[in-house]
Amino acid sequence: MKMLMYIVVFVLLFTGCIANKKADSLIQESCKKISKSVLVDTIPHFEKDCIESLKANPESQKARNIDDLIMVGMNNAMSQLSTVKTTVEKIIKEKKYKSSLSKKLLGECLKLYSKSAHMLTSGLNYLKKGNLEKAQYEINDADEAPVFCELKFNGDNQQISPVKKENDLLLTMINIPYMILMEQNL
Repeated sequence: MKMLMYIVVFVLLFTGCIANKKADSLIQESCKKISKSVLVDTIPHFEKDCIESLKANPESQKARNIDDLIMVGMNNAMSQLSTVKTTVEKIIKEKKYKSSLSKKLLGECLKLYSKSAHMLTSGLNYLKKGNLEKAQYEINDADEAPVFCELKFNGDNQQISPVKKENDLLLTMINIPYMILMEQNL
């Protein structure tokens, strides 16, 4: 009886290791492939960030195909968007901005984040329905928040974005599922 139990435990552990290797391989291959695109070649460390962010999500170890990986990427993007939005709300609430203009720009960024959250949610819903083309458009448009938020601060107004690093990471997180989806649709 004990021997049977040892065999069952061994089989379960062995199966789990094989599944993890498959997921890790899928992540490595996908991130390497999409990082070669001209659309992300200006994003520093894209391949490394892609691999690390997907592996960091425990759901990625259940990924058996590209569709699963896209869903993990979408969840990461939505999580990062929520983190950036919360950070900006905290800066405004605690009055940690440098000027009234910075406060105004941060408020405009919050509106952009809300719009992007709607787009990511819509993209996720399209993915679940199998409408990859509409999902791709929604996800692509969601990257407007970090891009335009940074542009607001980098103009002639002499303001420095207090969330530049967070916006850069958000742009990467949005581009991961977008690029995997785009690669799949080629």
